[in-house]
Amino acid sequence: MIQRSLSDKVMQVLIHFILLAFGLTCVYPFILTFMASISSEKSILDYGYQLIPKEFSLLAYELVFKDEFIYSGYTVSIFVTVAGTAMSLLICGMAGYAMSIKRVKYRNAVAIYFYLTMVFGAGLLPWYLVCTQFLHLQNTVLALILPGLVSPFNVFLMRNYFASIPSELIESAEIDGCGVMRTFVQIIIPLSLPIMATITLFIGLAYWNDWASALWFIDNPDLYPLQYMLFRIESLMSFVKQYGSMGDMTMPTETFQVATLFVTIGPIIFLYPFIQRYFVKGIMIGAVKG
Repeated sequence: MIQRSLSDKVMQVLIHFILLAFGLTCVYPFILTFMASISSEKSILDYGYQLIPKEFSLLAYELVFKDEFIYSGYTVSIFVTVAGTAMSLLICGMAGYAMSIKRVKYRNAVAIYFYLTMVFGAGLLPWYLVCTQFLHLQNTVLALILPGLVSPFNVFLMRNYFASIPSELIESAEIDGCGVMRTFVQIIIPLSLPIMATITLFIGLAYWNDWASALWFIDNPDLYPLQYMLFRIESLMSFVKQYGSMGDMTMPTETFQVATLFVTIGPIIFLYPFIQRYFVKGIMIGAVKG
């Protein structure tokens, strides 16, 4: 058994202390914000944010969930996030895999095509006209999915990761009679769980936090995603905060702002425990050219 010196023990204690302090620094604002969301408006205005509020109140959450459309917003957001993430992951994965195979003709030209879309853009108006006049996405749930379906950044991350997989594995699969799709599904995807989990997080967060697509394309309240509905409520609260209360009722504008934060991040935060062990490995390997 290796005996550690006194300096090693002191250094280990110091490292653990620094990590603990850093962890508490990250958790403290989250806890403080949550306690503010269950505080009364008067307590926030008089004493500010506190770990132990002077007066507790759930009025902010009651106002958030009082609107019946909030539940349809959850349904739309969950559907768009799940469907959009699955479709985008499949398309980006297939594009990245095709560009990672050296014998594929014009793969560099395709890579340049994807790269140009990261550097140059046609502008908001042509993009809007294509989505509404040619694709006819106005007031459809596809308007919340298709515009963000392909991300060149994610494609290049996956291409770099796939390029790091030994080509001998693909060749042996082809010798055994596997086609391109079977090789991709049964061999490449199981070997690419780190990058898949990382890209899933990127895509899922993008779809879940998207409210601008609904602002541009959706007029039907039944198709409003959660983020856009809370954006509208937040705008109303800002109006009330600026011009006064609504009737005889004092609106909890301060506590409402932090309550909407936890309403929106609640479901998506459960993804982290499942993909945390893949995240660091996936982003490092996918970002370095092999």
